[in-house]
Amino acid sequence: MFSGQKIRELADNFLYVVKSKSFLKLFLSIIAFLIIPYFLLIASMIHSRYREALDWNQRFQLIRIQLLTIDLENQIRDQINSDLTNKKNIGYLPLTEFSQIQSHCFPITKEILEKQELTLVRCKWESETNSYLIVSNGKFLSIHSAKFLEDALLDSPYSDSNEGLFILNSSGDFGISGFIEDDFLVSEFWKSDVSSFLQTQSNLPSLHESIKEEMDYFVVSFPMYDLPLHLFIVSPKDLVLVPIKESLKRNILILITLFVLSFLFSIVISLREIESKQKLRLLLQEYPYAAILFDPKGKILLENQEIEPQLFVSNLYKDQLSVKEWIEKEVSLFLKNDFKFQNDMQNLRKEESEFYSEDGSVYLLEITYQLWFLEEKYKFASGALVLVQNVTKKRLEFEMEMDYAKDLQKKYLPNQIIILPHLDYEVLYKPLIQVGGDYYDYIDLGNNRSIFALGDVIGHGVKAAMMMTVLRVLFHQIVKTESDPKLILKRMNEGVSANFPDPYAFVPFIFLLFDFNKNTIQYGNAGHPGMIHHSKQKMECYEKLNPMFGMLINREPKILELPLEKGDRFYLFTDGLKDVENAKREKLYEPELLHFFNSVGTKHMSLIKQELELKIKAYSEGIPFLDDITWIGIEVI
Repeated sequence: MFSGQKIRELADNFLYVVKSKSFLKLFLSIIAFLIIPYFLLIASMIHSRYREALDWNQRFQLIRIQLLTIDLENQIRDQINSDLTNKKNIGYLPLTEFSQIQSHCFPITKEILEKQELTLVRCKWESETNSYLIVSNGKFLSIHSAKFLEDALLDSPYSDSNEGLFILNSSGDFGISGFIEDDFLVSEFWKSDVSSFLQTQSNLPSLHESIKEEMDYFVVSFPMYDLPLHLFIVSPKDLVLVPIKESLKRNILILITLFVLSFLFSIVISLREIESKQKLRLLLQEYPYAAILFDPKGKILLENQEIEPQLFVSNLYKDQLSVKEWIEKEVSLFLKNDFKFQNDMQNLRKEESEFYSEDGSVYLLEITYQLWFLEEKYKFASGALVLVQNVTKKRLEFEMEMDYAKDLQKKYLPNQIIILPHLDYEVLYKPLIQVGGDYYDYIDLGNNRSIFALGDVIGHGVKAAMMMTVLRVLFHQIVKTESDPKLILKRMNEGVSANFPDPYAFVPFIFLLFDFNKNTIQYGNAGHPGMIHHSKQKMECYEKLNPMFGMLINREPKILELPLEKGDRFYLFTDGLKDVENAKREKLYEPELLHFFNSVGTKHMSLIKQELELKIKAYSEGIPFLDDITWIGIEVI
């Protein structure tokens, strides 16, 4: 057992060690150079993962709700057809006897039934209240139980058990949900929350965030393609953040462990009376590149001159100064300019500059200047730490990769307009960086047939460009052997699923096949949002018809066939055109594009291309683009 005097002696010795300069210098150095950078790195990684998780969740939710909408719409139609075939519908009466239904059902009006083929209502029959679907053909009304929708929403294969689904009618005043506690009815809270997201003119999914009972939710909405109903998915935000929170807990534990180990390590080293310069010298040697430690006056305290084996800061030159002399000049300015901000631990400066060896070789060096602190509570900076890294090889590799990708993309994308029978067209292509993931093409198939295609591979840069070339090779191989548009879509879907790795597995794609022998245009779409058809009568945007390539393997594709009319115009474009933002972060979107293409009228395609470029430039107000931009304008002449 320890006596009271022995305990006091140990406590005094401990306090003496932790108050010593040796301990404080080493311990605070470890915090400044190890724990704080690790903390900043982890914070950056957690923030990045948070943003990526939200972005991926948004993409996933928007894709999933489209699949669920198709599934539910098919179930509704199958159930109604089954009821009519097997005579299991609740009732069947002429529209003239509408008053009998109105006295039992709400919300419903005769005007709604005259405008819509189907409506969702709540009816009371023989003292029992349930949900029903009323189907109108303009003359007769058929009443069907909507009980099957409760099971479909509760046990949907496309949803998680922690999520909820509900359907609202077109006016948003009644709906069925998968929430058991609400008796399978949509609560007033959710009807009010989603009222502004009921879409009447758009067939695009939307996502917003809501707060209910101090819990955050993602709410995704999508109108059914051919029915006046809207589907909503309510997903707790915590479902997305669970792995991020777990990662945060682990890293906080690691930080605490590092802090405790650093404290104990500093005590052990201090007890051995290792001089502060020796300890700092050991710390500097841990860096994999050159490091120079300066005091507040710009004088060198310690240095590691070796940038890498056989390459030293004293053997490279610029403007008749060695790297070391250059750093000494620059660090004085750095300390002078940044000393008043010394309490900001983010205060650092990075720069890249070319230096030359005695044999004329050129090296690109990255030099990092950062204040370092050892004084109590970081009131005064102890000087500057300068790190020197050779990044020549990285820069050369990057430039070679970009040049290779640029040449490859230039080879595989059409680089000139070719003569196609009875068609006039123009192309506008603006990659986000030197190379992009957008794919466009136009091919003369012979025998008075031509095809235009547009695809959008996820991402930018070298990897996206490589995936774009794979998409191009697939398309050319398939259109050379297949003339049926359905088979073209089916084989492209199989090719993308088999050849594209994650995260490039989903590819939106669109094509127009002009056949002047049959005077038809065959429109194939795989989840691509961008096409406007401008005819003499009207301007319209067609539905997507099919999911993106890579989503569903064995789905039978749909094709839309249009009559070929002289003077008709088709405008194809990728998401990048709609996503152009102005200084207020307002996107261009379809209404603005519809107005633009309507305003240009019958101008020549080359003039429309010029005006579109001016439109993009004026609207963006100098704000960088968010994505690659590709546009194709086609006129039947």
